[in-house]
Formats: sequence, C-alpha cells, structure tokens
Amino acid sequence: MKKIILTAVALMLALSMLALPSCTTEGEGDDTDAAGTNSSDTTSGNVSSGDTTSDSDGNDDSTATSSRYTNFDLRTDYDEDEAVTVVFTDEAITLSGNDTSGATVDGTTLTITAEGTYVISGSCSDGQIIVEVSDTEKVQLVFNGISLMCKTSAPVWVKCADKTSITLADGTTNTMQDAASYTDVNTDGEPNACIFSKDDLTINGTGTLNVYANCNNGITSKDDLKIISGIITVTAENHGIRGNDSVTIKDGTISVSCGNDGIKASNTTKSDKGYIYIEGGTITIDCGDDALQAITSIDVTGGSITVSAAGDVTNCEGTVNLADGCVTEQ
Repeated sequence: MKKIILTAVALMLALSMLALPSCTTEGEGDDTDAAGTNSSDTTSGNVSSGDTTSDSDGNDDSTATSSRYTNFDLRTDYDEDEAVTVVFTDEAITLSGNDTSGATVDGTTLTITAEGTYVISGSCSDGQIIVEVSDTEKVQLVFNGISLMCKTSAPVWVKCADKTSITLADGTTNTMQDAASYTDVNTDGEPNACIFSKDDLTINGTGTLNVYANCNNGITSKDDLKIISGIITVTAENHGIRGNDSVTIKDGTISVSCGNDGIKASNTTKSDKGYIYIEGGTITIDCGDDALQAITSIDVTGGSITVSAAGDVTNCEGTVNLADGCVTEQ
C-alpha cells in the first residue's frame, strides 16, 4: 500500500513540473542600446550605413539618434569637476583638476594614459599631445583655444585608444601645425598627418580648427574618422582628410586645400570598409588630385560640396551615389 501511495505522489510531482513556465523568456540574452535598438541587429547592404552595435564598456558609447553615430561621437559637454585642465606654454605644461594622474608631462609633451576628458588651451611653438590608453578606453580632448606646433612629429598623435574625440569648444579658435619633415616616427612610418590617430577619431563641437600640415596629410585616422560639426580648415601637402576604414561627415563647415586627394578612404582589405559617407555640411575642396576618393562606396545624401580638383570629382572602384544638387564643380 505504501508503494502505491509513493508512486502516486511521484506522478503528481512530475505533472506539476510540466505545468511550470520555462525560465528562459523570449529574447533573453539580447543586448539593447540606449536608443532601444537591439545590438544584435545588423544593417543590410553596405556597412557605410554605420555601426549598429553598442560597445560593452559602458562609457556613453551606445547608439544614439542614428545608428551611424554613438553618444560618444555626439557628446560635446563634459563634467568640469571630473575633467583635467591642461595649459600649454613655450616652456611648460600645467595640469590641474581633482585627479591628474592620467596625464604625464615631459617638457612640452603631454602624454595621456587614462580614460577621461582633458580640456586643453594655451600656445606652444614646439609641443605635442600623445594619447596612449588601452584599446578599451575612450578619451575626449576639448580644444579650448589651443595653438600647438610640433617641429619633430605630429602635434596630435593617438597611439592607442578605443576612440578619441576632439571637441571644439564654442567660440574658440584652435590651430595645429607641423614641420616640413618628421624625425619622430615609429617603424610603421607613423604618424603621417598633423592630427593622426591609430584608432577611431571623431571631431565635434562648434569652435574652429585650423590644420596646417606641412609634411604629409592633414587629418588621418587609421580606422573610422567622423566629423560631426565644427568649422574646420585643412591645408595639407598630401591628402586633406583621410580615414583608412571610412570618412563620415554629419555637418560642419569644412575647407580643404591639399596637394593630393581631398577626402579619402583607402581600406582595400575589408569589403565593408573604405567608404565615404556625407550627409550634411558646407564643404569646399581644392585639391591636386581627386576630391572624393574611396574604395567601396561614395555616398553624398545632403549638404553642399564645392570642388576644384586637378583629378576627378569622385574616384571609386565601387558605387557612387550623389544626391542632386549636392556637388558642384568649379
């Protein structure tokens, strides 16, 4: 009799377990960014449509108003209490702030070794800003009225970072200039631009940036280069604005005068890279070769581009799509 009762109890327990809901809900494990976009989604077609995933480091780099730009790309504000203030002179660099341990000074060379925001001003006839943080860290450089020349290398050299942004503070004029030749380069021949980044680089803000590249390129990123806004003038011996993986322009007033290609994307090894995407801004290009040169695609969906080129207006092995009235050749 006891055996029969125990068997019945076991049967009832088994039936109750079958009736319990599953512990795994639909969609579990999907990461969602700040805009509510599922980060496991991918964009069909050419990847020049932009990043659709958010980084996992939690540093304000989730996808924002458009999947093409992250919050970090668009961020121009900062916490003054958390930022490090940097002032250049011809003789020295002064650091101030609650925690300046993420920056070191050697004469008139500033080396940034920790993630954070650095507000930079002053004037120096031979100095340099080096960013060398881990490849998971982001650095915001706020140009707050800085005039910097480097006689041996690039005034701005991002050696390692996840992403670096240059924010042009409102109402300020900022100038970067190099010499006709570099004596301080690595075994890869880097840097090769007045503003050079080994990793992703973004320029935003409402101030003015003047770049005088007497040696080689004006502004270069070996990864993705994004220009969100600002008044930017580039005078370069070689290429004006170059992103190896891509160049994306959201807005701004941009003037490029250079001896070679005006705006260039040059990655030939990845089918989803090597593109130019321009959706706005007022852009003037006066160049010694092609105005817009890319590998996979050139897309101009908005803005106004005026071109005076010794070469072609566009040069691309892949597709070229220019919205009506956006590009004018002089």
